[in-house]
Amino acid sequence: MNTVQLLFISFAFISVFHILAIILKLKILRMISKCFIVPLLLAAYIASGGANKYLLPVFALVFGWIGDVLLIKGKNKTNFLLGLTSFLTGHLFYIASFLYILGFFYFERLALKLDIASILVFIPVVFVLAMVVFRLVKPVKGLRLPVILYMTVLVVMNLIGFQVFLFNPGLAGLLILSGCFCFMISDTVLAYYTFRKIKISASVLIMYFYIIAQAKIIIGLLLL
Repeated sequence: MNTVQLLFISFAFISVFHILAIILKLKILRMISKCFIVPLLLAAYIASGGANKYLLPVFALVFGWIGDVLLIKGKNKTNFLLGLTSFLTGHLFYIASFLYILGFFYFERLALKLDIASILVFIPVVFVLAMVVFRLVKPVKGLRLPVILYMTVLVVMNLIGFQVFLFNPGLAGLLILSGCFCFMISDTVLAYYTFRKIKISASVLIMYFYIIAQAKIIIGLLLL
């Protein structure tokens, strides 16, 4: 077993352990395990040579980890806003990674990889979906603007992830697109239960889709 395999197995193990800690209400173990999930995935990505190919996802994972740590005490409004900002920054780095894949930072190229027809179809569909989600979440008055901004970034991330899939229709593109969608599910449930009494099932759902989202995008990038 090489280092990369060991790191991915460790990531899978700590992820399962964290979910079990949530279910069994082991608060201390839940807090500790949460701090190791993303660092293990980051280490696996770097050990796989991913940082040499695409550097920006490294920053996406780092800001994701910071958000994880801040949201351990997420009921604190300041921590929540800082955590939200950190996750948003991580999503922006993923968006930049996808744009790089599509050729947006290769200025010598005359034609960038974009399917305009799919964008025109995608935008109104996602806009309606975002409105439904916003009505469902019903953020408190002081958090409406941050939630709208965050949802906008998520929509853009899914849109650009869809473009990556269109130009890379194999397993890698599918993993990236489905990873973006998993982020949408995780963050929607998280937003709904913020400052509400959260159920164990909701906590499991949030972390399950969050972990799957990070893993799918990172593995997809490694396979491109």
